[in-house]
Amino acid sequence: MRDPQSRRTFLQRATGAGLAVFVPATVGCVRNPGAPSAASPAAASGSGPAAATGSSPATADASGLPLVRPSDWDAVAFNTARGRAGAIPAAYMAKIEGADGVAQHLGKHLPYVPKLPEVPARMLPLMWGDPALGYARHPNAAPTAEAPEGHWYNWIRVRSATLDAAEELESRFSGWPAITSADTGRYAGLVGSDPAAEEGRNTVYLVGLPEGVQPGSWIRIHGHCLTHGEYVDFLQLPS
Repeated sequence: MRDPQSRRTFLQRATGAGLAVFVPATVGCVRNPGAPSAASPAAASGSGPAAATGSSPATADASGLPLVRPSDWDAVAFNTARGRAGAIPAAYMAKIEGADGVAQHLGKHLPYVPKLPEVPARMLPLMWGDPALGYARHPNAAPTAEAPEGHWYNWIRVRSATLDAAEELESRFSGWPAITSADTGRYAGLVGSDPAAEEGRNTVYLVGLPEGVQPGSWIRIHGHCLTHGEYVDFLQLPS
């Protein structure tokens, strides 16, 4: 499996338990893309607390990612610009910037919280490509001779969206549709128990929540798709 650190190193250079249970069946999650670009097929309403106005060195981490959700946050524009800088393979960027590229390709890699009957304590369910926003759903696939790396998110990092020092908790997925004892994330099925159903579109990623993240918190999601690169977005957990 390719080590994703080479891509992250490039970007760094280019850009200079008392547990609570979250149960999305009764609790939704706000995703606000801010001011979407004209190419964005859908927009969500709302605004985030303590929003920054940009990603100056004072409000960004070492990788150039915003620590808090900017007031003008546009996940499509941000990930497009970051993709051009190397976070997304060039061949896939061509698809993103082609006809219907946001809905079929970039939006397919933006996170949302699905509804499950129950979720393990201090974990958050995530899927990619919210149909409610007009995005294609993200498939997942095991390695094949044609695609030996496979196609899934092999790491997902969650950080509280704050300017204060905060833990960024990484959940790892070394295989799909099953995990190993070394992995820190888990899989579930959106419908039934099989994550591999519907060509992997039934896969729910269960990721750890860092200490200090509570209902109502804004969080930053940073994930790496083995085939299509890195993507960043902000979500607000419900109160």
